[in-house]
Amino acid sequence: MSESNLSVYDCVVIGGGLSGLIAARNLHRSGKSILLIEARDRIGGRMHGRRLASGQWIDLGGQWVGPTQDRILALLDEYGVRHFPSPAHGRTVLLFNGDRHEFRGLFQGFHDCEVPGVTDAEWQDVTEAWDRFHALSAALDPRHPVAGDQNRRLDSDTFARWIEENTQTDFGRWYFAYMARAVGFMGPAEPNQVSLLHVLWGQKCAPQAEHPDAELIHGGAGQIPEKIAAELGDRIRLNEPVLRIHHHETGVEIETGHNRFAARFTIVATPPHLAGQIHYDPPLPSLRQQLTQRIPMGCLAKILVSYETPFWREKGLSGMGVGNSSCFELCADSSDPESGNGVIATFLVGDRYKRWRSLNDSDRRSAVLSDLAKYFGEEALSPVTYDEADWAADPWVGGGYSAFMPPGVWTSFGDALAAPVGHIYWAGSEVAERWGGFFEGALLTGEAAAKAILAAGLVGC
Repeated sequence: MSESNLSVYDCVVIGGGLSGLIAARNLHRSGKSILLIEARDRIGGRMHGRRLASGQWIDLGGQWVGPTQDRILALLDEYGVRHFPSPAHGRTVLLFNGDRHEFRGLFQGFHDCEVPGVTDAEWQDVTEAWDRFHALSAALDPRHPVAGDQNRRLDSDTFARWIEENTQTDFGRWYFAYMARAVGFMGPAEPNQVSLLHVLWGQKCAPQAEHPDAELIHGGAGQIPEKIAAELGDRIRLNEPVLRIHHHETGVEIETGHNRFAARFTIVATPPHLAGQIHYDPPLPSLRQQLTQRIPMGCLAKILVSYETPFWREKGLSGMGVGNSSCFELCADSSDPESGNGVIATFLVGDRYKRWRSLNDSDRRSAVLSDLAKYFGEEALSPVTYDEADWAADPWVGGGYSAFMPPGVWTSFGDALAAPVGHIYWAGSEVAERWGGFFEGALLTGEAAAKAILAAGLVGC
C-alpha cells in the first residue's frame, strides 16, 4: 500500500480485550475516528465465555465482580446486564494433608469463618502472620511502587522467604503459598518466583477483604465485549496481529501482516510481554524494553465442569473448596440460579498446572474430576460437560489471571509500565493501579488512556 493510500485515524487501538474496547468506544463517543485491531479471530481477550447446550453459560475467562468495583458495575448497568450474589450458602470444604473438613465461611485474605478443622496452633499461625502481612501491605502507597529504600528491600525479597520466616506450621506455609497461587496477588505465581513487594502491593490495590468475587453475571461476563463492539460497527479488524509501529513527532504508522494504518495516537492494550513483541521504530526507551522482558503472565488454566443440578447443595455444601489436593487448590460454585444446572470452576496454577499439562487429555480430565469427588462426593465424577481454558498456552494472552513482577523488577523498571512513549499509550489490566488483574482494572486503564489522548490534543482537532 502506498503512503498516499494509508488509512488515517485519530487513534488506532491495538488489542480487543475489555480495556481496548472501552478506550475505542470512549474515543468514538467523543467524535474521534478510531480503528481497533485484534490479533485473534474474536474480541474480548480474557473476557470470554460460551453457552452450553443446556442454556447455562460458562465464563472461560474472568467471571466475578465486587461491590467496590464501581466502573464495571456501572458498565453492567449501562448495558442492562444483571448480576447476582455468588453462591455461598452452605459449608466450605478444606482438604489438607489428606484430611477433609467442612466449615462455614471463607478465609481468603480475611477470616470471616469458623476455624476450619485445623489445630488452634495452626489457625493462630495463619491469623498472626496475616496481621503482619496486612500491616506491611497497608503501609504501601496505593500507586505503582517506586524505587526507595523500603521498597527496594521488599522488592529484593521473594514471597517464599517471607513465608518461611513468618510461619511456623505446614498449614501456615501452605495458606500463604495458596494465596500467591490460587488468589494471585496480581499473578498468580509460585512464592519463590514473585517479589514480596509485588504481592504486598497486589493486596493493597486489590484487597480480598473488599470481596471481589461477591457477584456473578447473568449470561456470563463473556457477553459484554459484543455489547461494547456493537457501538463500533466496522471499526474493528480481526485476525490482524500488529508487527511494527513506526512512531514520530506527529503520530504513528502501524503495520500488520495485511495492512498499514496511520494515526495521531495509538493505545497498545495488551499484556506487557505481548506489547514487547511488536517491533518499534525507533526503539522504545531501554527501561521499557527491559521491563517487557521481565513481566511474565501467571501460569494458569481454568476448568469449568457442569452437572445437571448443583448436587452439592443437597449435602449442605456451598460448592467452595480449598486445599492442598493433588490437582487444584481452589474451586467455586459458578452456577446461574436461573438455569437450574450446576457449574464448578476450578483453577490449575503454577507447578500444579505444569504437572496437569503434562498428562494426556483423558488423564487431565480424570485428575480434575478425582479432586472434585474428594470435595463434593462421587457424583462429581459424572459431569455433563467439561471445558478447559488453557490460558498459559494461549499465544495472544500467555497466561492469567494477570502478570506478576519477579524480584527487583518493580524498583528497577516499574516506572516504564504505564508511562506513554510519545504518541504511544498503554492500557490493560496489568497497567492498573487499582484492581489490577480484574475487569475493573482493565476498564479503568482503557478509560484513562482515552482520556489522556483527548487531553493530549485530540479535542477540537
